[in-house]
Order: sequence, then C-alpha cells, then structure tokens
Amino acid sequence: MAGNGSAELRSVVSKVAAILRAFRFEGALTVTEIARTTELPLSTAHRLVVELADWQLLRRGGDGRYGLSGVVTQQAEQASADIRDRAEPVVEDLSSVMRRDMRLGVLDGLRVRYAEKTYGLRPLSNLSATATSPAHATAIGQVLLTFSTGDMVRSRVGPGLGRYTSSTRTTATWLDHALKQVRLHGVAVVSGAHIGGPSAVAAPVFGDGGRIVAALEIRLHDVRAELPTVVPALVVAARGLSRDLVHRRPTEAGEPAGPVATVMPLDKQAARRQRGL
Repeated sequence: MAGNGSAELRSVVSKVAAILRAFRFEGALTVTEIARTTELPLSTAHRLVVELADWQLLRRGGDGRYGLSGVVTQQAEQASADIRDRAEPVVEDLSSVMRRDMRLGVLDGLRVRYAEKTYGLRPLSNLSATATSPAHATAIGQVLLTFSTGDMVRSRVGPGLGRYTSSTRTTATWLDHALKQVRLHGVAVVSGAHIGGPSAVAAPVFGDGGRIVAALEIRLHDVRAELPTVVPALVVAARGLSRDLVHRRPTEAGEPAGPVATVMPLDKQAARRQRGL
C-alpha cells in the first residue's frame, strides 16, 4: 500500500511540475491551453490549476487566464541570478584565455535571455529581460533546447520558427535533426542564422539531477580553424560550472533531484500523442 501511495504522489508531483513548466513558454494560459501543452486531461488540468491558485502558486487574471504568481517568478529570477554569479569567474577566465567574447544564457519563454562578456576589462553583464535571442537560431539556444524536456521543444515549434537570415532553418524536421547533432557531439555550432549574429559554439551547464540550467557560448572568427582549440576548453569550463552548481547545496532538504531531461524526436512525439500515450 505504501508503495502505491508513493507512486501516486510522484504522479501528482510530475503533473504539477508539467503545469508549472508550461508557464516558461507563455506568460498567461487558459486551462484548455494548459491541458494541451501538458497533455493532461482537461478535468485533471482544471483541478490542479485551481489547487495551485489556492496555494498562491498561480494567479488568475480577469480574462480567466492563469499565470505564475509573483512568489514563483521571484524565485525563478533569484535562481537565474545565482547561476549568473557563480558563472561569472568561469566566463571571465575563459574569455581571457581564449581572447573571445562570451555569453551565458538561460531559457526565458521561447527565447534565450543572456549575459554577455566582451573580451577585455568589461565585466559580465547581468541577465536582462531586454537581452534575448531566438533559441532555434543561436548556438546557445540550440544547446538549451537539446537538453530541455519534450514539451519545451514542442512549444518552441508550435508558433513557428522565425526566419532572420538566409541561413536560418525554420522546419520542425530540421530542428529535430539539429538537436540530435547537438546531443551527439555535446556542443552546438551556429553561423549566421540570426541577424548580426556571429559564428559561435555553445555547451550545456547542468544543475541538480542532471537538469539543464544554462549554456555557455563562445563567439568565433574562423569556425574551422578555432573549433579544435575552443571546444575542449569550453566543455571543460561548462562541466566545471555544472559541478559547482550541483555541489553548492549537497544536502539541501526538501529539494528533489528529478530525472535527467531527454528530448524525444518530434516525429515520435506526434506518433505517441496519436496513440494516446
């Protein structure tokens, strides 16, 4: 009986987590939109959304749409600020050694919010809501998408992939292939896919439970010549930052680790939904 109770609790927690994650993609959602995004039955989504609103984790607007409460938003902002502060010495050192501009990025809805370090004496900037770039058209964004959950990728594809230059790819099939390549090689390399965007290579930064929390990106002048030198240094720096983020609170109570995020190919996601799984 205890085992069944534990399994039921984990099931409820996973559903709640899926609902809260849905608001990373949009500022406000109806219950129907939440159910569609999370693939939960409408009745289940409605019951959990109402309970989350009662607990003040969600707020209901006058138009009937729900959004994250101020408490949850503040916690997310604090988490991003903590990552930025811990990443600063890593970014400063790597930028100095490689003599290249760098960025630290986190997912913010359908875009990437980033802090930038220009090579030289200027420090790493703060993560700003005004400093964003499209996830699919940047190296830092492709890395974040690759190691995010399947619902994040579906949400990114749903509104359509914007075209910014002649090099921007905009199909779901292309994105699926690109993310597979990132997973295979461990880094993303993008050239000229965003307006004014230089060539760049990015690597993932993981937190507790192997969850993607950020990405580091180095800008390149000559992709073919620089990759053999830049990639090893970037990967080592990203792994070092990941270890620091995981070990900073080794025994903090009440914080579940969660599973390692995986990305299901988009064609398989569609087939699974059609089968009702």
